[in-house]
Amino acid sequence: MADDRGPLSVAVDPERRLWTLRAKGAGVGHPVVEGDTVYVSVPGERVAALDAGSGRVRWCSREVAEVWPPYVAVAGAVVAVPVRQRQETERDAFTALDAATGRMRWTRRESALCAVVAVGDSTFVVWNGTPEERGSIAGVDALSGKTLWEDEFERIDELVVRGERVILGAGRLRALDGRSGDEIWSGGEGELLRRAGEAVEDAAVFLSWRGRPYGPKSLVVGASDTGEQLAETRFPREAQRYRWGHPELVDGGRALFYGTTGRRVRLLEYAGLDRAEVSESWKLGWLQRGSFMRVLCVGDWIYALCWDRRLYVAEVDPRGGLRRLRLRGPYKMTVREPEYLTAGPGYVLASGKDGMAVLRDGRVLWASHTVRPEVLPVPLDGDRFLFRARSRNGKEIRLYCADVETGRRVLP
Repeated sequence: MADDRGPLSVAVDPERRLWTLRAKGAGVGHPVVEGDTVYVSVPGERVAALDAGSGRVRWCSREVAEVWPPYVAVAGAVVAVPVRQRQETERDAFTALDAATGRMRWTRRESALCAVVAVGDSTFVVWNGTPEERGSIAGVDALSGKTLWEDEFERIDELVVRGERVILGAGRLRALDGRSGDEIWSGGEGELLRRAGEAVEDAAVFLSWRGRPYGPKSLVVGASDTGEQLAETRFPREAQRYRWGHPELVDGGRALFYGTTGRRVRLLEYAGLDRAEVSESWKLGWLQRGSFMRVLCVGDWIYALCWDRRLYVAEVDPRGGLRRLRLRGPYKMTVREPEYLTAGPGYVLASGKDGMAVLRDGRVLWASHTVRPEVLPVPLDGDRFLFRARSRNGKEIRLYCADVETGRRVLP
């Protein structure tokens, strides 16, 4: 049976729903949020499950080897956790734990398949998720770990789950039954798209992006049970003039285009239209240096981070240009070199080696030099986020659940 105590302690501020997880003399791993549970690797090559609201440790597993984030999948009562075996450094494995107790159910060893998704409550689908080797896929029974089916394609570019079906971008679009592996339909071309900011998408449909490399492109809505085209929105040729890749679909029926080597951002409206319409377009002026590293659209605001670590913002409506935003918070604290932008529900987390800042509606809520995430912070909900950081004495890496509005956290 799993040890629900483990080498852990949790300091809690119940009124604000803030908490801090620590493992004395060691560190905790990168958190993965699934529903109301936070899964995190802890010392002793174990996995802990925490209540996302209170921080309470629900269980701490026995030794399972090194957890390999960010892939964690939950199918019904079972949690599949990718791990790295000590003897097989070039191979991955999967350990399945009981979602309620943390007790080990089964282990799938020495697998070249490194990505896992849950299909319904009874099946895991594992597949190659690396550019070097993308082509093999298998269905695994969630309760026993037994291989249900295996298949192989020349490559698998993308995979999305719709109900009990798995939609693949494998040369052409095709759908497989997650439980049996039987092909339901095959045909059509395009790149599968995920809609940004949505935890659950409509199981009846899927989205694809198709068209000639330098010609007009279109966003296609297909029926996941038949592959039949349900709707098509054509995007103007000008949307591809700068050789941008496929768009990021964001809230409000919008498609966001930008190029990492260009100086332009474009937002198009597509909801309910046969043809997309340009909503807004922004371009860095010639006196503004750099090109874009990351661009986000959260609510009615565009956030554009350049390679020179400068951050620009623009409001979608009314029309306006990109303006420089300095990450300066109360007490004159300034984050000068942001490296990453992470979108949360209604806010943006900007982090780097010299600190972190939180943005909302085009303004800085706070900035801090003491909040320095070891890896990318993880949005938890509209009021809280998770981040890993070293303690003040530098001896521990702790997991903090902090307040979005103020940055307040529990310091044990």
